[in-house]
Amino acid sequence: GIAFVQLLQGNPYNEGFDTVPAAMHTLLLRGTLMDDVGVAVKQLTKAHLAFVALFYFFVLISALTVMNMLIGVLCEVVNAVAAAEREELTVCYVRAKLQETLKRGGLDQDGDGTISREEFAQILDNA
Repeated sequence: GIAFVQLLQGNPYNEGFDTVPAAMHTLLLRGTLMDDVGVAVKQLTKAHLAFVALFYFFVLISALTVMNMLIGVLCEVVNAVAAAEREELTVCYVRAKLQETLKRGGLDQDGDGTISREEFAQILDNA
């Protein structure tokens, strides 16, 4: 924004770039959010082609920045979902192994699929 204000100072085609806040606003709307890019390019072309090149450079950098931020958010979401699924798989595996151990070892004497306090005390006494 500062570069555009300084370079376009005194130019009759500096609309939107006459002050730093106006330049920041123009760069945000037209350069980052891509609202009426053609209008900004036509206006800057009247001033000088170097300003168009600078504007396109800004558009490229801002697009890459936004893209990297979105990719980062997407990676975090995928990572969180994967961690939740890994945890669920681990719980299912441990549950299946524990139930298998209960059935094979005869630890669940009443066959209800759970270990009562008395059955647990008996396991501890046998260990």
